[in-house]
Amino acid sequence: MAKETDIDIKRTYQQYIRKKKTFLFFLLLLLVICSIISLHVGSSKMTAVESFAVLLGNENATLREIIFQIRLPRLLGGLLIGMNLALSGLIIQSSLNNPLASPTTIGISSASAAGANVALILFSRWGIERNLWLTALSSFLMAMACMSLVLLISNLRTANKTTVVLAGTAFHALFLAFITIIQYFADDTELASAVAWTFGDLGRVHFDEIVILAVVTALSVLCMYALRWQMNALDMGEQSAHSLGIPVRHLRNLCILIAALNTGVSVAFAGIIGFVGLLAPQMTKRLIGEDKRFMIPAALLSGACIVLASDALARVVVAPLVLPVGAVTSLFGAPLFLYVLLKGR
Repeated sequence: MAKETDIDIKRTYQQYIRKKKTFLFFLLLLLVICSIISLHVGSSKMTAVESFAVLLGNENATLREIIFQIRLPRLLGGLLIGMNLALSGLIIQSSLNNPLASPTTIGISSASAAGANVALILFSRWGIERNLWLTALSSFLMAMACMSLVLLISNLRTANKTTVVLAGTAFHALFLAFITIIQYFADDTELASAVAWTFGDLGRVHFDEIVILAVVTALSVLCMYALRWQMNALDMGEQSAHSLGIPVRHLRNLCILIAALNTGVSVAFAGIIGFVGLLAPQMTKRLIGEDKRFMIPAALLSGACIVLASDALARVVVAPLVLPVGAVTSLFGAPLFLYVLLKGR
């Protein structure tokens, strides 16, 4: 009887694993489809056949310019930024045990936007030449400053997960006020540049930025996957994690650091693409469960699919105009945010 029970348990576990792997394969297939669509849609009159011909070696200079200098960097940038933001949302939600937590919740996205406004408006007033790398650096450093403040509060003896979320909300409001003040004193040209940069736009991502995004993504994914068992224990509650010998405070600090790094780099190069950090983890958790062995890769694939699909939609809805991809992701993310808020009250 005991042997039959062991066989049943083993069979049930194998079915459990098989379902998870099937879902991951489905997401990978969906990502391939989204990538193909993203590479072949745009404001030009190029057909899918012509796009494939360029990839296979067509020497038409104009078509090659469109594919390799515009669409391919946009595709790779969207894929990596989607993964970065999804991973950031996943680890923040897990470490704070709050389904509404995201890079926006703890103020990192608004801090990055504030840094960009400083570079685009104040630096030009001080005679510093405006350029993409300076804007990206200012955005990233401001995200790190916000992260440092969140970590400082997180390390207070009286702090808990609720304290961190509330502090992040306060920082979010603080940086938005800072942005408003800066923009109030800007002229029309400076204000237009700052507002345009704030919109999430994959068109400004080039191969130099893609290399940095790829390195950050790879290191973050490897680090978090190595901590997958500790993250699973943390999902059971801080007390349970403590009883298993997991340093909860240090783990939470590391998670916030990685989230700030990912979000800061992504926002620095592409602007604010909202709600991906909320959408991807929530969707995957409801479909695949909270086991981080499978949830981490599922969230990465989901985040990439969301950004690529939103960007493709943004390019065809009012073509030849291109909508900001951040507006499209927010359009779908806001209803889900309300659903989670009401569902979890």
